[in-house]
Amino acid sequence: MSTVLAVKLFAGPAVIALASLVGKRWGPGVAGLLGGMPLISGCVIAALWLQYGQDYATHVAGASPVGLWGNLVYMLVVGHAAQWLDGRRWSWLGILLCGWASYAAVALLVVHAGIERSLFWGLAVLPSLLLSARYLLPSPKAAPRVVPLPRIELFARMMAALLLVSVLTGLTQLLGPSLTGLLAPSPVVATVLPAFTMANAGGDAVLLQMRGFLIGLVGMGTSLLSLAPLTIYLDAWAAPVAIVIAIFSGFGANWLMQRMAR
Repeated sequence: MSTVLAVKLFAGPAVIALASLVGKRWGPGVAGLLGGMPLISGCVIAALWLQYGQDYATHVAGASPVGLWGNLVYMLVVGHAAQWLDGRRWSWLGILLCGWASYAAVALLVVHAGIERSLFWGLAVLPSLLLSARYLLPSPKAAPRVVPLPRIELFARMMAALLLVSVLTGLTQLLGPSLTGLLAPSPVVATVLPAFTMANAGGDAVLLQMRGFLIGLVGMGTSLLSLAPLTIYLDAWAAPVAIVIAIFSGFGANWLMQRMAR
C-alpha cells in the first residue's frame, strides 16, 4: 500500500474517531475544539505533498487560510439552523444542507473576487473566528444531554470522513491548487460530527460543537499561514512544526476565550 493511499484510508477516519471519543469523554465543545484543528486539512495537504510534491502542496496551503471564511459562515449557519430545527424530523440533514449551501456561496464569492491567496484576508479571518464564537453564535438554552457512542456509529463516522477526504484529494487535478486550497479546510469534521450530534443529542450540543470548531480553526489558520514560509528553511520538517503551531495557537485561543467569558 502506498503512503498516499495510507494517508487517505487511515488519517481522516482516525481523526474523526479521536474527536468522537474526546467528545464522549469531555463533551461536544472539546470535540469541536479538536475538530477545528488542521486535522483533516492536514491529511489532505499531506496526501497532496506525497503525490504531487512540496510546491503543489504549499500552493494549496497558501490558498487555504482564506477558505476559512467559508468555515466561519458555515459554523454560524449550522449553529443558528440547529437552534431553529431542534426537535424536528431529519433536522441533521437540514442543518448540513444550510451549512454547505452557505459554504459554497462564500467559496464562489472568494474565487469571483480573486482573493483566494490574499494574505490580508487570510490574517483577518483569525480574530473574526473568535469574535464570531463570542458574539454571533447563539448560546445553548440548556446543558446538552449525555448520549452513548455505539461502535456502529463510530464506524459510520469514520467511513463518512474517509469518503470526504477521498473526494477532496481525488478532485484536485480537476480543481487546481488554488480552488483545492479553498476546499482543503472545508468543514469535513464539522459535517460528520454535527450530523450525529444533532440526531442524538440535539441542537444545544451542536451549538457547543460549533463554538469549539470556531476556536479550533484559529489553530488551523495559523498553521496554514506558517507552512509555506517554514518550508523555505525547514523543507519537509515544516509540516510537524506547523502542527505544533496549530496546537499551541488553538489552545491559546481557547484560553483567551475563557478569559473573555469571565
